Amino acid sequence: MKVGIRDGMLPVSFEESFQQAKDIGFDGIEVCMGTNYREHPLWQEGGIDKVNNLAETAGIEVPSLSPGGFTAFSFMHPTDSTRSEGIAKLQYLAETGPQLGAKVILVPFFGGGQIQDDHINAPRFIDGLKAAAETAEKYGVSLAIESTLSAEQHQQIIDNVGSSAVGVYYDMGNATGLGYDSPSEIRNLGSAITQMHIKDTGGNHAGEGDVDFPAVFDAAHAVGYDSWFVLETPGKDDPVASAAQNLNFVRNNF
Repeated sequence: MKVGIRDGMLPVSFEESFQQAKDIGFDGIEVCMGTNYREHPLWQEGGIDKVNNLAETAGIEVPSLSPGGFTAFSFMHPTDSTRSEGIAKLQYLAETGPQLGAKVILVPFFGGGQIQDDHINAPRFIDGLKAAAETAEKYGVSLAIESTLSAEQHQQIIDNVGSSAVGVYYDMGNATGLGYDSPSEIRNLGSAITQMHIKDTGGNHAGEGDVDFPAVFDAAHAVGYDSWFVLETPGKDDPVASAAQNLNFVRNNF
């Protein structure tokens, strides 16, 4: 079991986050980018080498890439050019990921890009995901959906796409906050879960909110989950101390 943290959870620059994550004790760092993704190093000349050098110097892995800004370019966007840009963005990351050792691309659907019930079977949505998944398959990368949907709805999307490259990025904090039974969902999704975020409800440290972590971890063990746990946890007054506390919680309880 390896534990990582999203780079934005640390109170330092992107360049400094790799060493700080290592100093705290993390195994990896999830590289994140926003709506202005073309300003991110991964879209700059020499940027892939730069990120690799940062990771190698710190002695830390890059398990996953998180294009949070994808929500502004999602498959159901009414403007074809914007939708196509979103697909191209995922395809680029699928091609880039293996060069960083990252085999998981988080595909977020929140805010204006939230998946509605009628999107699940919509050809425009499914075809867009299929196009991105075809590239992901080619490069041996997983597209991990994170959304407000239930486990059953996520599974329906996976079945509709029919690609081994599509899975779920499970966030027990989000799921619990939405009223879902996280342990049951984890058991139901099983191997469809590509990666997990660690988060509790209400902005609390892990184990201090409403998430039933003993049951969540039992469920993860039951389905043979052996991928990364990546912290997406608020920093509170001391982000470094909070990160260390959440990291220790996972190591001591999983």
